[in-house]
Amino acid sequence: MTFARPRGSVCIVLHGHLPWVHHPEHPDFLEEDWFFEALVDCYLPLLFVLDDLRRDRVPARIAVGLTPPLLEMFRAPILMEKAKGHLDRRVALGRAEIDRLSANDPLRPAAEHHFRRALQMRDYFVAERGDLIGAFRRHVDAGSLEILASCATHAVLPLVNTPEARRVQIAVGVAAYREAFGRRPAGWWLPECAYAPGIDADLAEHDLSWTILETHAALGAVPTPRFGVHRPLTLPSGIRAFARDPESSRQVWSSTIGYPGDPDYRELYRDVGFDAPWEYVKPWLHADGIRRNLGFKYHRVTGRVELHEKQPWDPAVARRRAADHARHFIHARTEQVRALVAAGCAAPVVTAPYDLELFGHWWYEGPWWIEQLFREAARTPGLPWSFATPSDTLRDVAPETAAAPPLSTWGRNGFLEVWLNTKNSWILRHQQEIERRMIEAARAATDPDPRERRILDLMARELLLLQSSDWAFILTMDTAAHYAEQRAREHADRFYRLESALRGADVESAWIDRVEADDALFPGLSFEAYAGGPPAVRRLTTPARPSRDYP
Repeated sequence: MTFARPRGSVCIVLHGHLPWVHHPEHPDFLEEDWFFEALVDCYLPLLFVLDDLRRDRVPARIAVGLTPPLLEMFRAPILMEKAKGHLDRRVALGRAEIDRLSANDPLRPAAEHHFRRALQMRDYFVAERGDLIGAFRRHVDAGSLEILASCATHAVLPLVNTPEARRVQIAVGVAAYREAFGRRPAGWWLPECAYAPGIDADLAEHDLSWTILETHAALGAVPTPRFGVHRPLTLPSGIRAFARDPESSRQVWSSTIGYPGDPDYRELYRDVGFDAPWEYVKPWLHADGIRRNLGFKYHRVTGRVELHEKQPWDPAVARRRAADHARHFIHARTEQVRALVAAGCAAPVVTAPYDLELFGHWWYEGPWWIEQLFREAARTPGLPWSFATPSDTLRDVAPETAAAPPLSTWGRNGFLEVWLNTKNSWILRHQQEIERRMIEAARAATDPDPRERRILDLMARELLLLQSSDWAFILTMDTAAHYAEQRAREHADRFYRLESALRGADVESAWIDRVEADDALFPGLSFEAYAGGPPAVRRLTTPARPSRDYP
């Protein structure tokens, strides 16, 4: 094979993930708002930007990871019905805000922007008939996107105790990807970039080509890579690994020197749900009447001042600032690539992975910045690099020699302390015990009747949900700690009760029905995956869309 690409590559990789949050028994539920807010602020705007670029024939190339829980929520009928209602309420609130604020109110430009954005996102959702997977697939087919696969429920693989359970996390993730996108995944997002020696061999069993590692995984590899994080490593199994570039990360991630902290950008933590009189916002709150963020934010970062001192946000100024920062990023990558080439790295790869939810939620102007990156690159002749995905670079440049990275994550201090500490270690004890019991039950069930099979399949689902990295992370960050603890204990309790039902205990069928309805991800998942069989993640119907016809 001839490798003839002398140019550098900049690989932007956006990692999209939320835990499975699904409460069909409630008309509204606080934690479901995580999904609705990310839908409105992140996923829909990204698709909208990609559509605009394609319409204007502006080349774009970006990698996006969509984890299986996120894909499942995109297709959960009740959740998507609620999502449509959330969008409708945003539009209605926008109209009310235009009526509330006078024409000369300094907050009026921001209110008008949010109303237009709410209409835009609602109409886009309606035009797509809620089929966001289809929208992402369209951009894959058009060549602007590469989608990464990931673990079934975002498990931290170094903390999954048994080879069987690691295999199921990976196998279900691959099967869910193939079912959603109709093709084999090449790239794999390791949840939390958590790597330990031997995990690449688990990935290689599923014919995966590459993954992403944290910076110090490459810098601490043996032997030390000649070009550090700027060439893909070949892991012992043959899988390639791309390590995070710290320079491009700081420019976007850092709360102090990064772009999102610019004084002209929108302030996340001040919201009309808390600023406006309670009597006014009450119709837009949940049934409990507790104040919460409603998504309309009218103030800018301003600087290191108290929230009440924040100044009005001007969307036009912020949008121009996003274009400035896009030009800065392109200039910085150009200087970086030239320096790397001068140092002997003939075809450097700058890998820039970020949480997708940064773009639009934490950094409202982030989708504008992404759009301007591609527009600016298209009108800048002579760039010594191009936007690419990791798969593109593997086709175009020669591989590096083998290297063995150490244990690493992109969490605090670079190792496992976020997901294993005194606040959350009890989860791992349950997880390891339940892994053992699940494997034993799967091996023992050689000829289960339909009821036993149903219970075993549900047990498998509860184990997967317990293994989600989100519960341990939230407990460490102490954000929605009560909910995270409740979910982890609930999945463990459900497993143990289902196991007792398998052994003949009298467990109400109505309770089993509820478990099946609540944790309705991965239809067709077979418990036999824990005994070495295929996961059999399948759909009996086409991808679920909201049931009603939209106007």
